[in-house]
Amino acid sequence: MLEKLKNLTRASLVYGVGHILTRLVTFLLLPYYSHKISPAEYGEVSLYFLFLAVVQTFFLYGLDIAYLRYFNLAKEEKDRRTITGTTFWATVLSSSGLALLIIIGSGTLGSLLIAHPVHPEQTGAMIRLCAGILFFDTLSAFPFLLLRSTHRPLRFTAVKLLNVCVNIGLNIWFVGYLEMTTAGVLWANFLASLFTLIVLLPRIIRSGAFTIDRPLFREMLRFGLPNIPTYLFVMVVELADRKIIELYRGIEEAGLYSAGYKLGMFMAVVTAAFRFAWQPFFLSHADDAEARPMYARVLTYYLLVTGVLFLGLVFFIDPLIKHDWPGMGPIIDARYWAGLSVFPIILLAHIFDGVYANLMVGIYLKKQTRKLPLVTGTAAVFTIAACLLLVPTYGMMAAAWITLCAFVLQAGLLYVVVNKVYPVPYEWSRIGKLTLLCVVLFFVAVYVGESSMAVRVLLLFFIPFGLALLKFYDDRERFYIRKLFGRQ
Repeated sequence: MLEKLKNLTRASLVYGVGHILTRLVTFLLLPYYSHKISPAEYGEVSLYFLFLAVVQTFFLYGLDIAYLRYFNLAKEEKDRRTITGTTFWATVLSSSGLALLIIIGSGTLGSLLIAHPVHPEQTGAMIRLCAGILFFDTLSAFPFLLLRSTHRPLRFTAVKLLNVCVNIGLNIWFVGYLEMTTAGVLWANFLASLFTLIVLLPRIIRSGAFTIDRPLFREMLRFGLPNIPTYLFVMVVELADRKIIELYRGIEEAGLYSAGYKLGMFMAVVTAAFRFAWQPFFLSHADDAEARPMYARVLTYYLLVTGVLFLGLVFFIDPLIKHDWPGMGPIIDARYWAGLSVFPIILLAHIFDGVYANLMVGIYLKKQTRKLPLVTGTAAVFTIAACLLLVPTYGMMAAAWITLCAFVLQAGLLYVVVNKVYPVPYEWSRIGKLTLLCVVLFFVAVYVGESSMAVRVLLLFFIPFGLALLKFYDDRERFYIRKLFGRQ
């Protein structure tokens, strides 16, 4: 089991590098934006990206998850070529039609998306740019899925790196030198998405048959279409708070909240890296005799890694960002500091998003995607109701706590659903010990070592010893730890 988990870890690390490189656009450009554009303009940018995230659900319409499942379970190369060709060419046709509809209705969509835009004269043109980004990103999604499914993490990472370099370079040119602010951000993303598709297009064309197998397509639709409401509800949980903040608290607070949320997305990067490796991994090992105990062990190790990361990020990111560095000043402009208060809450929320991803095993293996809308829909209704009730009065802090509660609710409901069709013996005792240690160390740092970086460093180094005191490790883990330190 441990050897298989090592392979999963290696793949997660490589995919993590690729995804982290992509997300570097977010993390590197946030400080840059904070010095170049106002919080209100950043709020406007965040709403355009909200539009992209929600509408891409309809561009993909569940074919991504269907492709991942059918391709990985197919044994013959001929079948894989048919699956790849059917998925890609069907998506070309549907994405072309949807992009055209968005372009035709761009003016109306722009006025609906942003109630009080900073640049009202640009909203229609920005929506048309979004249509292009959606088209290019949707077609690029399937070559990336192909690279994951054929275990090409290095090539996956290389293409992601190219995308990052192009995106950052174009952002610096458009936003910094041409001072295009909101328009510059979207133009940079448009051209970076086009470039990525051009790089990936030859591979997907070579790997897929030039055909649309209608019976296969209908079967994939039956599996994938239930994910449309699922994805939409997930988007509501993640993004509705920004629109509600803009409506009730103003676009500037939406920008501040989005900045703090972006930093919290570091944990989403880790979760996504795990997800990229996890889905092909559990599908390929579904028939193993030790599959279920192995899936349980994966959740334990995932929480161990993310728990340590959570403490490290909460301990050190805030002082590093606000420090007055010689020659450059604070990493993020002081205008945005108010939004940093939501950072640890969003980090924790995305840990639970990773738990949700781990629990998806039974949904895939037992073809239970039709049950997902109930889970995510409940979380979405909670999010909207709670935001409408609390955000007008308590603002972005309420939105952050509501996001955390929604992710916890989503993971909890999925566990109840999946446990009935595919029970996995999760290691709740060990998870409880790990959670207890992380909570204690967090509060010690907050109330004892708040101003002491040395105390925080010592607390991080204490984690493996604290786990040993709580008898977290099993016999095999203790053996590997002794081996690591040269003690047989």
